[in-house]
Amino acid sequence: MRALRVGVVLGLLLAASACGGDDDADSSTTAATTTETAATTTTTGPAATTMAPTTTRPPTSTAPATTGPAASTTTPPTTTEPTITSPGPTTEPTMVDVKVYFFRGERLEIAHRQVEAPGVLRGAITEVLAGPTADERAADLTSVIPPGTTLRDVSLADGRAIVDLSGEYESGGGSMSMLGRLGQVIFTATQFDNVDRVVFWLDGEAVEFFGGEGIVLDEPQTRTDVPREFTGGIIIDAPEPGATVRSPFTVTGEGDLFEGYSAMWVWRHGERIAGPFGVTAGAWGTWGEFETTVTLDIAPGPVTLIVDDGNGCTPGDPECGEPNPAIVEVTLAG
Repeated sequence: MRALRVGVVLGLLLAASACGGDDDADSSTTAATTTETAATTTTTGPAATTMAPTTTRPPTSTAPATTGPAASTTTPPTTTEPTITSPGPTTEPTMVDVKVYFFRGERLEIAHRQVEAPGVLRGAITEVLAGPTADERAADLTSVIPPGTTLRDVSLADGRAIVDLSGEYESGGGSMSMLGRLGQVIFTATQFDNVDRVVFWLDGEAVEFFGGEGIVLDEPQTRTDVPREFTGGIIIDAPEPGATVRSPFTVTGEGDLFEGYSAMWVWRHGERIAGPFGVTAGAWGTWGEFETTVTLDIAPGPVTLIVDDGNGCTPGDPECGEPNPAIVEVTLAG
């Protein structure tokens, strides 16, 4: 109906325009355009009224979730157990057995320490400066290195160890004490295959004259520079004095022997009762290790092991001097 009213109004307007004056051309053009538009509108209008109304399906009603309110429809985050990180495997330090040299009476003797690799030279020197343990003192081991002496630094090149010690190392004592403390450090440092001589420094400066006795140290020191009366050319490492052994047992040590060879004898109550057992070590100023197996077919009890440097002298020859053998007393178990 709205479209029919629009058409009647347009018809009246067209009739009125037919009676116009000078502006007919423009008015007729406008009227034609309007009539075309009106016709289009009149045709379209009724067609639109015959279309069936569109029926919209109401939205499907979804039943509420039984698991909870809508706010909980979001998937909750997964709960993860805390991760317990195990610490990585710890690397245990590598410990190495080294020798340290002390005195028993007037002879150099061997004790043992465990030091951490790779600084075994530093560790060994530090240990000899520390002196004997309580057990070692109870076994009559002593040191002539002054208490309080510390290792400031040590370096190694071309077989030469430069050992820088604190000034306490030079304090007190006579010539034998001075030579003895030098011998302790020299033997401790030169036990290693890559060290054959020692250069001494004190408080960061090279030493030319050592102590009030004026011991000359202007050259690197070797084991041959240590007075032989401190060693007798033979040092027994094991068994220790007072140890209990069972036949057969092994005797180890170091020696600088005449022609590299000597012999060990077993004594009891002032009599030689077994031997000789061969001892082969270094020769002609070269110290070397030895290992000798001793088998005894005797009654249990105390025995004495005696070995010298095999100097080739006839007993009693005044040119040979007093014998200075290594002597170790042990107990033979049954």
